[in-house]
Amino acid sequence: LSRHAGPGDSFLLVHQLLTVYRRRPRLVMKATLQLDPSVDIVANRLPNVWISKSRQAGEHLVTEEIARLARSLDARGALVIFPEGGNWTPGRWRRGIRKLEGIGRKDLAKRAAHMPNLLPPRPGGALAAIEACPEADVIFVAHAGLDNIISLGDVWARFPINQVIKARWWRVAHDEIPRTVSEEAQLQWLYAWWERIDEWITENRPAGSPSPASAVAPGSGSGSAGEPRLPTE
Repeated sequence: LSRHAGPGDSFLLVHQLLTVYRRRPRLVMKATLQLDPSVDIVANRLPNVWISKSRQAGEHLVTEEIARLARSLDARGALVIFPEGGNWTPGRWRRGIRKLEGIGRKDLAKRAAHMPNLLPPRPGGALAAIEACPEADVIFVAHAGLDNIISLGDVWARFPINQVIKARWWRVAHDEIPRTVSEEAQLQWLYAWWERIDEWITENRPAGSPSPASAVAPGSGSGSAGEPRLPTE
C-alpha cells in the first residue's frame, strides 16, 4: 500500500519489487496510463486491474477484481495498490476532505486535514485485498522526492536522474493485521498508518522540494481557529 505522487513512483516501486525482491507484481492502476505505448504493451500482458473514471461508478466491481488478484497471489507475488486513488493536488485534497464531511465522517475529515502530504485513503480496494489473501503481509510505502512528477510526459522529460529519492517501507506481518475486527476498526488502522506516512514525508522531504502547505492559501476555505484551512482549487 503506497502513497501516490504521480507515475514516477509506480515505475520505481515496480522496479524495486522486480530487481531487488524478485517479486512478480500485480498493479491496480489508472487506465490513462495505457496511453503510453510501453505501459500499454507490457502491463496488459500481466494480471493487473485498470481503473477508469467510468468504472469508478462501479466500485463494487472494481473491489471484486482487486480481491480476485489478491486471492490468487503465490509466495512470490505482490499486489501493488495506491489507496489515495490519484496523485496529490490541492483540489483533490480539498475535495477528499469535503467528501468525508458530506458523508458525515467529520472525524476522518479532521484527520485528513492534518495530513497535508496525502489524500484521504480510499479503503475499499485495500481492505478487499487484505481480506482476500489472509496469508499475505502488508507493506506500507512512503517516499519523498517525486512530488513534481505529475504526468507521463514528466516521467520522460523531467525525471530527477540526479536527485536523491528517499523511501521507507514498513512490513506488517500477516498475523498482526486486524483482519478479524470490524470494518470501522480496520478503517481506523489504515488512517493511523496514513498519518504515520504523512509524518515521515514531512520529516524527509528533500531540500528545495516544495511543501504541499505552500499551496494552501491563508484564510481560504473554512475551518475553526487552530485547524488547517483548505486550499482553493
